[in-house]
Amino acid sequence: MLRSSCVFTSALALLSFTVLAQNPRSNPTQTITQDPNDWPMYNHDVVGTRFNPAEATLTPESVRGLKIKWIFPTAGDVFATPSVVSGIVYAGDTSGSFYALTISGALLWKTKVNGPITDSALLTNGPGGTDGMVIFGDQAGYIYALKRSTGDLVWSVHPNPNATAAIFGSPILANGQVVIGISSNEGKAKGTFRGSVVSLDPDNKGNVNWQTYLITEDEQKSGASGAGVWSTPTYDAESDIVYVTTGNNYANPATTTSDAFVALNGSSGKIVWTQQFVKDDTGTVEADIGDSPQVYTLLDGEKVVGAGEKETGVYSVLDAADGRLVRSIQAVPSCAGSEGLFADSAISNGVVFVNGVNCDIPSKSPLIPPTGAVVALKSDASKKLWNFTSFFAPVLSGVAVANGVVYFHASGIFSVLYALDANTGQMLAGVLTSGAISGPSVSHGQIYVGTGTKFASGVPTPSGIVAIGL
Repeated sequence: MLRSSCVFTSALALLSFTVLAQNPRSNPTQTITQDPNDWPMYNHDVVGTRFNPAEATLTPESVRGLKIKWIFPTAGDVFATPSVVSGIVYAGDTSGSFYALTISGALLWKTKVNGPITDSALLTNGPGGTDGMVIFGDQAGYIYALKRSTGDLVWSVHPNPNATAAIFGSPILANGQVVIGISSNEGKAKGTFRGSVVSLDPDNKGNVNWQTYLITEDEQKSGASGAGVWSTPTYDAESDIVYVTTGNNYANPATTTSDAFVALNGSSGKIVWTQQFVKDDTGTVEADIGDSPQVYTLLDGEKVVGAGEKETGVYSVLDAADGRLVRSIQAVPSCAGSEGLFADSAISNGVVFVNGVNCDIPSKSPLIPPTGAVVALKSDASKKLWNFTSFFAPVLSGVAVANGVVYFHASGIFSVLYALDANTGQMLAGVLTSGAISGPSVSHGQIYVGTGTKFASGVPTPSGIVAIGL
């Protein structure tokens, strides 16, 4: 369905946004692995597909034999999608510990940082493929770069001066520079916090290239706050545009950059366009967009960005160049407090796989979790192709796709890592796990996922990093 409630704002109306600029090095040295079977960042790649195009071991036929290969216990919950490069698995936990493991589950190194870690790591290669960096943030608002081989600290920065700043979304590498969104722990930040996007130079101690606040200083002086970026950015190298999605305002007055898609110039941080979907949301609707804005091309050649909305359950597709709404679709029912499309969707072969909560199937008791859903959509949001229901187990983590199989974690009365046929939505396999909010990664014939839910819900479940394979 086409939606008329969007609020589009051009770059001309956004010139007052604060952009802090320094000069990055002209020849950046950090790069991303060229092996497509690796999983070097949260969404697998900078355009946000969560799709491994090179997987060959796990097929729709073979996944029926999936089983847990090993579990590495961790000190805290693992919310992140584990990153995997060159046979090493990387993930952090809510105790502030970060781990590097072999693909057989043996610990290589462990590093402790200031705050809980809930985002995924970006893994880079150094010059000529030499030892690179492990880059991630924490709930204390710090962003770190560690040496990949040892876990030793290379640099750390705290680019948002607000004491409540926190890193939920994961970093990407855009033209050799680290780009990440900054949000906050909302309950502590009302009236004080401004969401932002920051570009850091990994070769120069993490120095800030630019930082764009999504609420102007004048808006902040009038009482506006919020518009945090708790999703993971994406990047289109052809146009040099970074895309982010934002959360709600915390207090009046509301701004045009909350609950929105925002496009920024990758070199300068200047806002190119913004498209808001819910106006005047100061926590009354909480229609945050936590899904990354995936960048892809439709059959007619139009380059677009697409993402799902929390609470409303709507998946929207926008023109990547100007933010014009192409189409939107009600992927899951809209129900207050249901979480809607909460986390990251995936795209493969012209099909988008969205994930969230189906509140049309209510639980009979407050003790019974809501029902989850994964829905396949045509990439232009014109049609639903199939729907899979995970009864009384919401899907609050990212989807992954590889070799015709859709993987996701549903955590409720039972917690299950599901494998579905990407063409039909038929369940191929289900592996029981501990409670989890972590989305899976798929690399070289194994699936990796984190477990543990105490940090989010207060309900303790065994925490760890889990490998699932044949």
